[in-house]
Amino acid sequence: MNRLLVVLPSLARGGAERHAVYLATALDPTRWQPSVLAFADGPLRAELVAAGVPVQVVDLPGGGRAVPAAAAAVRAAVDRDTPALVSCHAVLPELAVRLGLRGTSVPSITWKHTYGHIGHRGLRERWMERLTGGAVTRYGAVCHTQVRYLTDALGLATDKISVVANSVPVPDELPAPPSGPPVVLMAAAMRADKDHARVLQAWPAVLAQHPDARLRLAGDGPCRAELGELAGSLGIAGSVDFLGVRDDGAALLREASLLVLASYRIECFPYAALEAMAAARGVVSTDVGGLPELVDDGVTGRLVPPQDTDALAAALLEGLADATGGDPQWGPAGWARARRVFPFNLWAQQVDDLFERLIAEHPITGRPTTVHHRERTSS
Repeated sequence: MNRLLVVLPSLARGGAERHAVYLATALDPTRWQPSVLAFADGPLRAELVAAGVPVQVVDLPGGGRAVPAAAAAVRAAVDRDTPALVSCHAVLPELAVRLGLRGTSVPSITWKHTYGHIGHRGLRERWMERLTGGAVTRYGAVCHTQVRYLTDALGLATDKISVVANSVPVPDELPAPPSGPPVVLMAAAMRADKDHARVLQAWPAVLAQHPDARLRLAGDGPCRAELGELAGSLGIAGSVDFLGVRDDGAALLREASLLVLASYRIECFPYAALEAMAAARGVVSTDVGGLPELVDDGVTGRLVPPQDTDALAAALLEGLADATGGDPQWGPAGWARARRVFPFNLWAQQVDDLFERLIAEHPITGRPTTVHHRERTSS
């Protein structure tokens, strides 16, 4: 059995964090003994502990001391747990792993969860890859479209990239359609690139045909205050629910008729869309990043050009007509597509096989790569 160390920025709910937790909980327990190192606590800890995965949370100092402290924590975990492979997610853990593994032969995989950046972050990541990317054994991409961004924008070598498309567990039985008035759910951080403002601007056209419809916005972020002001200025505040950060995404989807995503630039292969498909809910999304791989336009939802208010409003109306017309098509088709094209057991098998290849191709010198199973604990 091989030990696996998973390093992630926090145990809060987010795409990279969700992916890391799936790695730690869904891989073959006869092949892998995972442990988790995170740099901030959060609700995902409970999920890991329930699965018997050891969890260590290291609080980091601020400013320029964060990276050296994170690297020291990675090195301490490697010395203590002797993993055969280290998997990391997000910029701080990526850099910490690269620095923390210096002088060792422990292989690592860096999972990329982005398709572009806003502002200085893209330049920062390009420089990080230029300066430290040689220390990475393998890069993991979460959809096929993402490879173009990783090679063209970040300069990564194609032969160092492996693609394992994101997946989520899908129920065996088709989930029931929602009851009650029409509900459109948007689950996204309230940042400018997610373009909640575009959804709010499209909402009056929806209300004109569905006056009892509700728009539910799950998430928080720097744009929260201005979005509230925009809803008020558009005269739609009474039909918009600002839910804040929520831990009950499955319950929100059960109550929703439709999921909407409106990102104009950064969107890779979002779990929000996968979870909506698993819940048999149609998806209206902008045609960006890896979403064309995910949403079958006109079958499981609708893809629209980014920053096009009229197209977004028309797609929302089409989706609500489908969801509330008595014989929904988008949701059941999305559920079937998630089961057929992105089955969760296949995702776990592909990751299992990828990890096995990495440790076979990069054996650790000076100590064995396998250990006897020990009882899992949590700290």
